[in-house]
Amino acid sequence: VSLKLWDCMNCVRLPSTSKLLSLKRLELRNTVSLKYLNDESHDGMGFPSLEVLWLSDLPNIEGLLKVERGEMFPCLSYLYISSCPKLGLPYLPSLKDLSVWECNNDLLRSISTFCSLTNLDLSSGEGITSFPEGMFTNLTCLQTLEIGNFPKLKELPDEPFSLALENLSISACNELESLPELIWESLQSLRSLRIFSCNELQWLPEGIRHLTSLETLTIMECPTLEERCKEGTGEDWDKIAHIPKLKIGWP
Repeated sequence: VSLKLWDCMNCVRLPSTSKLLSLKRLELRNTVSLKYLNDESHDGMGFPSLEVLWLSDLPNIEGLLKVERGEMFPCLSYLYISSCPKLGLPYLPSLKDLSVWECNNDLLRSISTFCSLTNLDLSSGEGITSFPEGMFTNLTCLQTLEIGNFPKLKELPDEPFSLALENLSISACNELESLPELIWESLQSLRSLRIFSCNELQWLPEGIRHLTSLETLTIMECPTLEERCKEGTGEDWDKIAHIPKLKIGWP
């Protein structure tokens, strides 16, 4: 069972959740007056069957629930958020895939509670200069992390990432000057590292040479980094020479 609401300008609330018990997929786009998916203050059933939630262009939405209580989304495994500048998130115990376009600090802080996440895609945070402390520490199941289009981001958290992480992509972070050393100690399962259009990155961290599972390294549109990674002559070449598949710069 699925429900799509697009361009419903005057919709201020959804039907009572008692009528949506079998709903598995909910997609809301450009429903500009909506503040909550569930604004009922009394005990309710929530969305017991919902697995997929897609929220896009909802400028006034503040939360999934007006009153947080219990596990109102026990089966929610995929959540996509785009252009929801006021949105905060409750505890979502089953969430495995989260994609966020246009991030805000409140939303970023809530991510640390999603311990079941396996895939996290964060894109576009115009005013974000750093991520909240401890944001990635509890994401012990995370396998894929994509960070892109944070033009003011100056640093990544200098703390261990998920031991399970296999794929890491960092792109279009033009003020990011370095990658912290501490994160690499935990990335012994990392198989793919992609760094794209990070113009200010100056060097690769020492820890990369110890990533024995790393199979693919791609570095594009990072002029200083590309120069340092030139085969045989670059200052960082010895850190990456063990990696089977290298793609440094455009052919």
